[in-house]
Amino acid sequence: MANTTKREKRTYHRHTIQQTHRLEAYFKGCHNPDESQRLSLCTELNLEPDQIKFWFQNKRTQNKAKNERNANILLHGENEKIQCENEAMLEALKNVTCPTCGGPPLGVERKHNFQNLRLVNNYLKEKRDKLANNVSMNQHQQTMVNTFASVQGQQIIDTHTSYGTISNNLMNDPSNSSGSSTSQVQLQLISQMDITQLSETAGRAIEELKWLFATEETLWVMSSINGTYVIDQESYEKFSHSIKHFRNLSGRVESSKDVTVVPIEATNLIEMFSDSEKWKMLFPTIVTKAMRVHKLGSELPIKENCNNLQVIWEQLHILSPLVPPREFMIVRCCQKIDEGLWIVADVSHRIVNSDQINPFCYKRPSGCLIRALPGAHSEVTWIEHVEVEHKPDEHRLYRELLCGGSGYGAKRWTTTLERMCERMTLYSTLIIPATDWSEAIATVEGRRSVMKLGERMVKNFSEMLTMSGKVDFPQQSKCGVRISIRMNNEAGQPSGLVVSAASSFSVPTTPLQVFNSLRNNETRHQWDVLCYKSAVSEIARVFTGSNENNYITILQPKLRDDDGISLTQGPNKKMMMLQECYMDALGGMIVYAPLDMASMSLAASGEVDPMNIPILSSGFTISNDGRRSMGRAEEGGTILTVVFQILVYGEDNRIRKVNEQSVDMVSSLISSTVRDIKLLLGSPLE
Repeated sequence: MANTTKREKRTYHRHTIQQTHRLEAYFKGCHNPDESQRLSLCTELNLEPDQIKFWFQNKRTQNKAKNERNANILLHGENEKIQCENEAMLEALKNVTCPTCGGPPLGVERKHNFQNLRLVNNYLKEKRDKLANNVSMNQHQQTMVNTFASVQGQQIIDTHTSYGTISNNLMNDPSNSSGSSTSQVQLQLISQMDITQLSETAGRAIEELKWLFATEETLWVMSSINGTYVIDQESYEKFSHSIKHFRNLSGRVESSKDVTVVPIEATNLIEMFSDSEKWKMLFPTIVTKAMRVHKLGSELPIKENCNNLQVIWEQLHILSPLVPPREFMIVRCCQKIDEGLWIVADVSHRIVNSDQINPFCYKRPSGCLIRALPGAHSEVTWIEHVEVEHKPDEHRLYRELLCGGSGYGAKRWTTTLERMCERMTLYSTLIIPATDWSEAIATVEGRRSVMKLGERMVKNFSEMLTMSGKVDFPQQSKCGVRISIRMNNEAGQPSGLVVSAASSFSVPTTPLQVFNSLRNNETRHQWDVLCYKSAVSEIARVFTGSNENNYITILQPKLRDDDGISLTQGPNKKMMMLQECYMDALGGMIVYAPLDMASMSLAASGEVDPMNIPILSSGFTISNDGRRSMGRAEEGGTILTVVFQILVYGEDNRIRKVNEQSVDMVSSLISSTVRDIKLLLGSPLE
């Protein structure tokens, strides 16, 4: 009732025609009168100040709305005119041909031609960069590297024969985020000033690492995410006074520490750390590319805390094309600090145009403390300390893993080092271990040859995971599959057009359970098209480490006579598979490649260099999802990445254009495999 009474008592004042005309005339000259002008109008028109104020407010609002309506009408007309012109031009372009070559008109065919030209262009750029690098290394061997480029092959499938010999964007394109994979990085001659600066940088890094290794309680705290030790940044900044390279809120610091004992002499380990090629082979599933840019020798003003110093460029990548690779230009310094005790320090240092080296990550002083132990063993304590700028295209599947420090953290380096050192020990043995068994490998030389071929297979698989230099097929990204195409000409791989396809997804099963399911020969035919729905027999097993899950196997599908498969024609045409797998605290990998019986026999004989055996690998990476608390393996799920490589066209095939049908076939193959694996694991198909 009270509200009703108020509404009844409210009065409205309409302006007279004369008042309105006067206000309209005044508005034309002044849209927003000040207080004195409003008081003058009040006196003249016999109105209240609020009436004048509100009239002008309403008039300004009406005028603005009217102007916007008129502008919209004009823009709508212009838009219709432009659309008509655009349609007319598109129609005209359909009938346009190139006057020089008579090329096809604009349309689907031209789109395919553009994709083919991009592919060939990438291939020619890689060859040019290789030649330029060789020339520059010969001219400036001691003091200068003019050019270096990464040449990375990635590979494809042709399902009419087998993947490996036939024929993803959950995702944005993190692999191309660094920009240096297909571009040249120009390095200038290192001046005397640079040399002095590098020496000082290395000296500071060594001293900081000594402090990090020596300080325990006040600096290192246990992470609540996975139970690892991380650096307390507040305490660190009080000591180091370091400059933050990413000051915005998107920057983060990753730090971790881990210890392991490995079966290798400390001096041999340091020698491998000092050689960029050996360094890359020692960490094949982390370091995809590495190059020594400069080694400072006699021109270096040696200090007491700096014994061996070099500049290295490296690219790191793990697990999936969804994980952005990281590139560093680092100064690496090795110092012997006591008898049987060495320290190796890495720190980022920009001696080239910083725009060309990964701008989103910076390595603070990191490295390892190596202590010689009796029995040709070494204790390695590893520290990783990196600043990373958050990237908007960092995929949600791996975000928790990377932010939690398990991605590129110290634990990944130590577990890889432990696995590879055990592998080297077993490789150098003079007798075949009792744990191995084989129907095909009779000699130590044959065993070493198979191990070497398996090592190359895993290395090539890991390098391919970056999927750099790709040709986009946007329609496939909607299906959660990433496609990459390359013209392959790498030694030890089939020559021709190769399609790589990858798909990453999570399953609510532990990594070990996923690993056991995928390596099970009894159920392999449920997901592997190479088995042609037949059982698989294992004819050889070579262990590569002390872990019972780390080994190489030679597999052979038990094809039936009524299969009608052309691969069974002739004794040397029967297909076999070489497979290597491993499992550690962070996850595992299963990599395999098809080989005909003749190639497998050559590998097992040990009489030929395995580098000369063409091999094209496919497989899986298995990782925890970063959600396990305190490192308990029984908790959390798994992120699984499925990768195929298929040779679509061989070297002798004259038809080299990108075939959309082949891409669709590869995408369909990997999608159906993902579905079969989910069914095998009891995971929802979504």
